[in-house]
Amino acid sequence: MTALNRAADVQVFTALGKDFVFLADPLLINDMLVDRRGDFEKGLFYDRVRRLAGNGVVLANGAEHRRQRDYLDRFFKRDHVVGLRGLMTTVVRDELAQWDRTLDIDAALHRMTFKLLAATMFGTDIDRGEFDRIHEWLGLTLEAIMFRTVVPSWYLRIPTRRNRLHDTAMDRLRAAITAAMNSLGAAEPDRLDLISVMRTVRGADGEPLTADEMADQIVAVTMAGAETAATALSWLTVELAADPALQNALRDELSGARRRGVEYEPDLTEAPLLKKVLSELMRCRQPILVISRRTARDTELRGVTLPAGTEVMYSPWAMHRDRTHFPAGPAFEPETFGAGACPAAKGSYTPFGLGPRHCVGEQYAWQMMWIVVAEMLAAVHLESATAQHPEGRPLATIIPGAVGATVRRLPETAGEPS
Repeated sequence: MTALNRAADVQVFTALGKDFVFLADPLLINDMLVDRRGDFEKGLFYDRVRRLAGNGVVLANGAEHRRQRDYLDRFFKRDHVVGLRGLMTTVVRDELAQWDRTLDIDAALHRMTFKLLAATMFGTDIDRGEFDRIHEWLGLTLEAIMFRTVVPSWYLRIPTRRNRLHDTAMDRLRAAITAAMNSLGAAEPDRLDLISVMRTVRGADGEPLTADEMADQIVAVTMAGAETAATALSWLTVELAADPALQNALRDELSGARRRGVEYEPDLTEAPLLKKVLSELMRCRQPILVISRRTARDTELRGVTLPAGTEVMYSPWAMHRDRTHFPAGPAFEPETFGAGACPAAKGSYTPFGLGPRHCVGEQYAWQMMWIVVAEMLAAVHLESATAQHPEGRPLATIIPGAVGATVRRLPETAGEPS
């Protein structure tokens, strides 16, 4: 991806037995995602996981995508997200209370972000057994999704033990999600969870969403939210453990905000250092290796004719590390987004995508990351955190693998500035 991103603005290459167009010019990427929105739809990599992930908002195209965005916006709008902050804080504190002095912090953060999503999707009254079943099968489904984006199609037709397990994962996951939805009882108008919101949706024919449609959204939201957020936060613990001064400065800022009565919300204005740190994290540790699109009709980009059905790709990970646009390159440098920093060129910084397909849960993600980082640094000091794959392992996301960490519990007064 790095080599492709440096070679030419537009180029054609062959992989997986198919021709692809790769875009490395940020203005062309912006053109594709924002200005030419009707010309492109989700591409090959999304097709390969649709059997597992369903046809939720991450994978749907055209009018179906717009329909889903309309009702999901009710859940992810700012006021609704802010209404979830108390629940989010409770979940994070409960999980942090279970951390030992030594732990795999990547696994702990994956469980935490999944529990956050489960609580905000199903509500706090989800049965523990149902939660565990969804967690088990969702983990296998996400593993399958990451695996199937990077292996040849012919391999998936071989009945290996892994392929058979992955083939059954989605069916078991859907059964677990459906059982959890059925156990919630009648809809209540004042509930904030995603299932309750989706139960109010009616189609053009006046019919409610089916159980399969709601299950698709649960998988889509979790796939986009829990995996990417947990991976990014795992990388952050590696960076903060390696820089105690930055960790302490961030802890002081966040505890100071708590003393002033600042509430958690998607806007990080009251925590400027955290905003710089998270923005830089989503640059140099961007979890997404590659995004694929397909031309929905004959299209032209900067004089290059792309027939309908052409697979087009770009790499947020490689673009974010390109020194042409970001001098820090792969290094973690929070001043990349400091007050005197040059603005990034259009299309060069896309942590949540751009245009009509940008991540519907962006505000949810910013608020969740603020809560996790603030509560984590109030509870523990990160003494060490070492990634199994320091440069990242490329699957559907760039994962650190297990992150062996040592933490020191802080007294309750650690929430006060030093």
